[in-house]
Order: sequence, then C-alpha cells, then structure tokens
Amino acid sequence: MEREYELMYIVRPELDDEQVRAAMDEVTTMVANHGGEITKQSLWGRRRLAYTIAGSRDGYYVLAEARLPGDGIGEIERQLRLAENVIRHLITTAQVIQEPEEPAARGRERWRARGSRARARGAAGAASEGADEAAPAGEAAATEPVISTDGDEEPVSAVEAPAATEPEEA
Repeated sequence: MEREYELMYIVRPELDDEQVRAAMDEVTTMVANHGGEITKQSLWGRRRLAYTIAGSRDGYYVLAEARLPGDGIGEIERQLRLAENVIRHLITTAQVIQEPEEPAARGRERWRARGSRARARGAAGAASEGADEAAPAGEAAATEPVISTDGDEEPVSAVEAPAATEPEEA
C-alpha cells in the first residue's frame, strides 16, 4: 500500500549548483527504484546547520514529497545513509488534514441550541424581574417554594418565615 511521505535531506555544501541538482536526481532515482515517485521537490538553498555535521557548518536543504510503498522505506533510508552527498535525512509520513463535511452546519446547530436555552432563561428572568419590582426596597423577591400555609393566611416562603415570627416580650 502506498502512502504519502515527506523526505527532508541535506546535501554537502562543497557542491556547486549542478552537483546539487545531480544529487537531487540521484535521490529521485533511488525512490523510483523502490516503487515510489517524487511528486514535488523543492530546494530551500544553502542554510546554516544547528551544529557541525561531517565537518560542515552549512548545507543545501531539500524537501521532497513522495508516494512510496511502506516496505521500501527501510531500504531507501539505508541507501540515503550510504550516499556520499547526503549528510542528513529524515522521512516522515505526510500529515493529511481532513475537514468535516459541513462544519458551518455543526456551528449553526450549537448556536441554535444555545439560543433556545438563552430564550428560556430570558423568559424565566423576565418573570423574576417583575417580582423584583413588586418587592419592597432592600428585600429580595421570594422565589423559593412555599413552606407552609396556615388556614386563611397567605403562604409563607422560606425567605419570609424567619422575619414573620417576632420574639415574645417577657
């Protein structure tokens, strides 16, 4: 089974432009000999290395995108280690990003659900706001459930219950 891979390699800095192109062609031929193909190849140019490799402080960076069978990767890496013009290489699987089919629809569904909850909360909030206006200044509106009723008297809520009982005078 063929997969998409990225091959990054560094070519020796002592080579001139023609020799760098020849080294790139050598790697392309190497990949083709193992059942793969290079789909895209770009020369990044001569760049400074992070540390000295094989006595070199610079190197020509090349990035190649390739389609390769999985069983040929080991042999290609072995041949790249033996290649005289390639001082470093790295083969990784290409990162394939798949987007969901309709991302906008998913966002709308969440928005609609959020909107319906907000409307429900808004209706409940409007009812409690009306109760706040009827309450005397400084006191919160009673929104707790009814605790008890005493015959003809009005229901007593949990908020009003402690205030309703007055201490007896002795």
